[in-house]
Amino acid sequence: MNVARRLRGIVAVGLFLLTIVSTATAKYSGGTGEPNDPYQIATAADLIALGETPADYDKHFLLTADIDLDPNLPGRKVFDKAVIGTLTGIFDGNGHRISHLTIKGGGYLGLFGELRTGAEARNLGVADVNITASDDYSGGFVGINGGALTGCYSTGLVSGREDVGGLVGDNWGTVAQCYSACAVTGGYGVGGLMAENSGGTVSNCYSAGLVRGPGRDSGLMAYNRGTVIRCFWDIQTSGQTTSAAGTGKTTAEMQTASTFLDAGWDFVSETANGTEDIWTIAEGFGYPRLTWQKYSSGTGEPNDPYQIATAADLIALGESPQDYDKHFLLTADIDLDPNLPGRKVFDRAVIAPDTDAARYDFQGTTFTGTFDGHGHTISHLAIKGDRYLGLLGHVASGAEVKNLGLLDVKVTGSGDCIGGLAGCNGDWLIWGSSVTRCYSTGAVSGDSYVGGLIGENHGQVTECYSTASVTGNGDHFGGLAGLHDGSATYCYSTGAVRGRNYVGGLVGANHAVFDDFPTGSIIQCYSTGAVSGSGVAVRGLLGVGPGDAVTGCFWDTQTSGQTTSAGGTGKTTAQMQTAKTFLDAGWDFVGETANGTADIWWINEGKDYPHLWWERAQ
Repeated sequence: MNVARRLRGIVAVGLFLLTIVSTATAKYSGGTGEPNDPYQIATAADLIALGETPADYDKHFLLTADIDLDPNLPGRKVFDKAVIGTLTGIFDGNGHRISHLTIKGGGYLGLFGELRTGAEARNLGVADVNITASDDYSGGFVGINGGALTGCYSTGLVSGREDVGGLVGDNWGTVAQCYSACAVTGGYGVGGLMAENSGGTVSNCYSAGLVRGPGRDSGLMAYNRGTVIRCFWDIQTSGQTTSAAGTGKTTAEMQTASTFLDAGWDFVSETANGTEDIWTIAEGFGYPRLTWQKYSSGTGEPNDPYQIATAADLIALGESPQDYDKHFLLTADIDLDPNLPGRKVFDRAVIAPDTDAARYDFQGTTFTGTFDGHGHTISHLAIKGDRYLGLLGHVASGAEVKNLGLLDVKVTGSGDCIGGLAGCNGDWLIWGSSVTRCYSTGAVSGDSYVGGLIGENHGQVTECYSTASVTGNGDHFGGLAGLHDGSATYCYSTGAVRGRNYVGGLVGANHAVFDDFPTGSIIQCYSTGAVSGSGVAVRGLLGVGPGDAVTGCFWDTQTSGQTTSAGGTGKTTAQMQTAKTFLDAGWDFVGETANGTADIWWINEGKDYPHLWWERAQ
């Protein structure tokens, strides 16, 4: 019995010790902190735990996800000191960012208080910081850098007493291929990138934030006792025309690739300055970005889409065909007005453009991913080019575009397949693409296959509308789509349409591209725009196509100026503004259940035509 008890005791102690060992090695979200097995920082809790464990500051860390430190979120806080004190190890951001860091404290503030000799931070963004220091040496990224800072950036607000920088307070180490867009304010010694370069090396960096202080404030840095090469600052956005080092440029120059290429910066798609492809730029729309810095956030996966928040993000997407199969989320309204600084009139589609107009069929990379507008708008898009024009040139099988508004577009094409949203949606013989809850306003013109929303539609279009005018001298013009052999369900158009042959208020032609392929379907749609043309098949709702493919559809015979259509039923304006007209055709309206409970439509009876219910949320 004693032996058995002793054995049970030994086993219990062993299990207890094993539990202690297992718990000790399960720090953060994984890893051991060794160079080949760094600690994994995946959550705000991991990051805060690291900050509270100075014994680990000499270890290796890998950020495995974006982290939001917004103090309004559960478990977050306003810090009173740097999150991580004195780092002597390696922190690899792995192309992620830490956002909304908020600190209100003394000095040596930033994500890091200090990087010591031998320490390194790389490939990390610190976005939308809000740092307020009552003492000296504060930066959006680090208070004092004595180590190596490579491929990093900071944005937001930094203020302090003295020695305040957008990225670094005081630098003794190396800072390479970094930038700051922080607004920086303070007392004596304020700089857009750093306050002081006390003896370190700074190369291939820039700053673009506002710099303001009562004395010794300057564009890039206030003091320089080290080496600064190939660095720039924006003299307009900073409000500073002088700096202890670096070269000042206008905003236009700072958003031009040649400014940096001439200084030897290594950009994607050039080899004269190297093949590492460190930088990329959406020329005319934004400043250089680090190539690992994909858009404003995200990984492009379904549960973590790339976030498109700025015009520069949108242009960067257009210039990245390798990402056309990824997932994207629009997180803000974007204005592409060519009259705004840095904007332009495009000569091709922004995303998935045709790359060889001399060829009959589409040349280039089609968009096969997901673009979710999230209820936001892209306004004042202006394009003057050849063919496959629109925000997207060609949306192909497998793609999904949804919840997006195109406001006041002006798309002018000299060729075929022109639309406000897309030149072409879907592939011949393979539908497989969808456009849902999207709309366009403005003006679209082209030679043939021109639509207010889509030029040529082979996919699914559901709960969409267009108020854009559609004009041209060729064939196949429609208020929603020029050529259609996909499906259009619960859609409408109100813009005027003018062409030559096959002109309709909603669709110009509904027919198969190939004889053995069925025509498209048009279900519970309507049009009200004026329709005109100089040739054949100029009609109210549909220019040409089989009438039996059109179900429960209407057009306004008075506003269109057309009494006939290849499909649908013509009604007077008064009838088109009466709910019963549509209810009798099976339309599902809010407040009734006989036609369904999806509540697709609503109407301000006697005053307006039906509108899609989701429009009320705009």
